[in-house]
Amino acid sequence: MASVKPIAIVANLSGKVCQHSDMYFSTNKQNGKVYTGKRCFPSDAAPSEAQLAARTKFGQLMGQCKTWLAENKPSATQPKGTELYQQTLAAYKSQHRIGRFNAYIVKHVLKADETTPQGGNGDSTGGAGDLG
Repeated sequence: MASVKPIAIVANLSGKVCQHSDMYFSTNKQNGKVYTGKRCFPSDAAPSEAQLAARTKFGQLMGQCKTWLAENKPSATQPKGTELYQQTLAAYKSQHRIGRFNAYIVKHVLKADETTPQGGNGDSTGGAGDLG
């Protein structure tokens, strides 16, 4: 099979090209490979209660992640971010299982069953103690 190096525009695509397209692009940031996919049979049915609940939970977790990042990311007063942010980023970079930093924050820093972000108190309640 031939190996093709995509042009820079295609190499940086992620997600749909436009809202009418059913073609998706995904770029692996670690090895630079570009993957494509196509939804063959899109659903026309209304979402079920379980799907709506999953969407709501996902939205809440991403809101918590956004809040945590706003509080801990690098800023003018802390150019490298908080200590917990630095520990989390170092732990994220040392693994290859979770591809997005937000997903890593949700899984290892935030508790999925609680509504507030956890602090870095070093215990097993979702704080800095879970970063290993």
